[in-house]
Amino acid sequence: MNTHQRTTTRRAAASVLAAAALGLAGCGNGEAETGTDVEDVQESEVLESSPAPQEAGETPADVVAPYSGAYNRDFSDDRALYEGQEVTLTGEVEDVVSPNALQLSDPNDVELGSLLVLHDADLPDLQDGALVELTGTLQASLDVAAAEEDLGADLGDELSDMEGESYVRATEVTVTQQEE
Repeated sequence: MNTHQRTTTRRAAASVLAAAALGLAGCGNGEAETGTDVEDVQESEVLESSPAPQEAGETPADVVAPYSGAYNRDFSDDRALYEGQEVTLTGEVEDVVSPNALQLSDPNDVELGSLLVLHDADLPDLQDGALVELTGTLQASLDVAAAEEDLGADLGDELSDMEGESYVRATEVTVTQQEE
């Protein structure tokens, strides 16, 4: 090897060593590591965000306005939407079951079937066929023993065949027209 080649080789080696030294000097200064490395990043749990704010006049799809109207097929078909909510119903007394219970029906739809209504006070002087308006909470499923305890009344054996059916726990029952 001649002198020129040795000088070039030495210069190249010196350049590589200088570059390596500068590169290593930038990697650390002897202090504790701060910040986040790729290894520190872990998959985190995705949190469900809050729903978007509603525009004026919009209501969520699962919120139903309180029902006030006739006990009819429309109400009966949508009954599950109103469970646990206060409803106001008008209809005909099909049967006074006990002083605290009546069956409400639609006088225009004899095939609809009746809806049980329970009230903690003795019902007003009712006759079968009377038209009434009542307000109360629609309950999903009748448990006769629990209803008797809630009302503080013996409902009798007539309701045992209605166990599990929905009913209205009335807070108010008003006669609008008595059968003559």
